[in-house]
Amino acid sequence: MKNHEHIRTPVKENTALADRDEIVKQYLWLVRCIAQDIAELLPRSVDISDLISAGTVGLIKAIDDYEPAKGAKLETYARYRIRGAIFDELRKQDFLPYSIRAKVKQVGRAISELERELGRYPEDHEIAERSGLDVNEISHLLATSSSLDLYSLEELLENGNLSIDITQEDAASAWPDPLSKLEREELVEVLADAIKELPETERSILGLYYYEGLRMKEIGEVLGISESRVSQIHSKAILFLRGRLRTHLSK
Repeated sequence: MKNHEHIRTPVKENTALADRDEIVKQYLWLVRCIAQDIAELLPRSVDISDLISAGTVGLIKAIDDYEPAKGAKLETYARYRIRGAIFDELRKQDFLPYSIRAKVKQVGRAISELERELGRYPEDHEIAERSGLDVNEISHLLATSSSLDLYSLEELLENGNLSIDITQEDAASAWPDPLSKLEREELVEVLADAIKELPETERSILGLYYYEGLRMKEIGEVLGISESRVSQIHSKAILFLRGRLRTHLSK
């Protein structure tokens, strides 16, 4: 399990946040950890120093925008902004070939169609039959595209907290515009309902990754499965949730 307590430095989380440079130094460990976690899922051609640089920019913006009155801890808010900045950088690099992106979308459509038709979370063999792809190929695609799916879901819930325990009250405080608050509350409710429909393993992986902050490898050790299998299950669940949100937004 992750344990960074020994390198954390207490930070005064007040409105002033007087010394930004000092706080940035105190939280650089978080940038490095998040960059390393994401890099583990990417091709080796991706330079981790680019991810760290992008993440540091996200950290600085998080410190500048942080509002303690909203109730979230600075570390929690910074974690989200750091990941978002890194994914922005990855999107610029466009590290996934078009062919893989197209097949991932194909799998995503199959999952959404089957979920609507069957009224449940589809099995791997059902997805393979609907998409016309081999089960093993789908497993490889899901493991390869894990990071792509991750930031796509975060974008749908921009400025929010991806923890499984997110509440409508948390959501409302994140968006200042009344209409945005309503939209956010609806998305959170749709997402929460969809998560409840996931099998126990999928729910456990999402909770351990987003809420507990464990790495894919660590989650595999907890659940007794391979890191690759964790990535596959995670991606399949994210595609399911993203499809449910997309269906809601298209109404």
